[in-house]
Amino acid sequence: MQHWTYLGHAMWLVEAGPLRLLCDPLLGATHHADVFELVPRREIVTGRLRPDLVLVSHRHGDHFDVPSLHALARADADSVVITPDPLVAWAARALGFHDVREVAPGTLLAFDDVALVTTPSVAPDEWGVMVGTGGTTGWNLVDTVLRGPQDVVHVRDEALRALGCDTVGLACVRWQPMLEIAAQLGESTAFPYRGYERVLRDIAAIDARAILPAAAGGSHREPYGWLDRVVFPLSEARARDDLSIACPGATILPGAVGSRIAVGRGGVEAVTHDAVLVQLRSRDDPRRFDPFSVPPLRDPQLPGADASTMRATVSRWLHEQLADALAAAWPSWRSHRALQLVVEVVWPSGADAVTFTVDGSGATVRAGGCDEWDGKNQVAGSMLWQVIEGRRGWGDVLLAGALRARSRAYRAQPGGGVAALAVGETFLYYALPYELSHERATRWEVEQVLAAADVARDQ
Repeated sequence: MQHWTYLGHAMWLVEAGPLRLLCDPLLGATHHADVFELVPRREIVTGRLRPDLVLVSHRHGDHFDVPSLHALARADADSVVITPDPLVAWAARALGFHDVREVAPGTLLAFDDVALVTTPSVAPDEWGVMVGTGGTTGWNLVDTVLRGPQDVVHVRDEALRALGCDTVGLACVRWQPMLEIAAQLGESTAFPYRGYERVLRDIAAIDARAILPAAAGGSHREPYGWLDRVVFPLSEARARDDLSIACPGATILPGAVGSRIAVGRGGVEAVTHDAVLVQLRSRDDPRRFDPFSVPPLRDPQLPGADASTMRATVSRWLHEQLADALAAAWPSWRSHRALQLVVEVVWPSGADAVTFTVDGSGATVRAGGCDEWDGKNQVAGSMLWQVIEGRRGWGDVLLAGALRARSRAYRAQPGGGVAALAVGETFLYYALPYELSHERATRWEVEQVLAAADVARDQ
């Protein structure tokens, strides 16, 4: 018998044999540098978790949360942290865990009466996990993306074979075909029919005895709340109806936070509620699909420095680092003419625009915009300042709707052809790559959490 307790989003407490496994801990109310909050709102009694293993599937902020890991390390530094991601592993060690293991996808970990297999995803530093004990299985796919139903079946069968089991008793699946950055990049916000079909076909291919839709438990905080009308095309209730049709032989469970699910050899045997471990504070869900307007970008006025200091730092970064990076990237674009790239930095008092003219001789910068732009990035000033200072990653800014990008960089060809040029749409990344920004922000956050703990200890 296994017991899976759903604690919201992708966080699970799995009791299998003598082991307690905690998946992707999010203990607080917010994540992704306060861009998101959990839905529904709840409180976790951290002292009742007592995990032997803490599994962190990948580095995204809704799965890898520094304050949560710090709280767990303070509660029991002997819990073993398992992750495929070296950045997560570094942070866990820095936060105080004694035993941190980097485990690749497709790895079997065997304990006395329990075994688990880390199942692969398209992303190399990301996995799901299938747990087996006493002939029972549960598979937490987290954010796993595979290459279609045949790939799902192959991954499932390899994991089941390694565990010595025949079927998946419980599958916790990614189900929401989110439009996370569609509005920001000018893509379609229409319902993603093909994407949702792929999701349903992949879930059906698992052929699980029971299915629970998980890993979609975040809502945007203000002032980013408008994205709740764009990002989430489906309600969970509607998805469960669709899953009952796509998977007629499976029991479709609601993703009710606090549910404790007993999984036996024949599938789910009982569902109860753990009101001691997890306490609901609100059942409201503000997410409604209503993608008919995108508000103008506004600066949320995040703290860190005075406005003049932020403005000066951003201007210097644009004129120096970004200009140099665009000049270095020019040969890869294969353009036959100079390109005009515009950055518009939005501040509470107004917007500053600069235009980069980039060609084989380098990049020049002038104040003001350009109607004939080939690429345009618009970004909130205080958030850009935080990225430059290493306090926030690009992903937080993009998911907040505070970085928007459009491109029309192309080469016209004889006979009427048009070929898109390989200019990065979010060309700000040329000066500070996306992953590097995330790593810098993680290191800064770890430093802040440890410094705050030192201050609290000295008081």
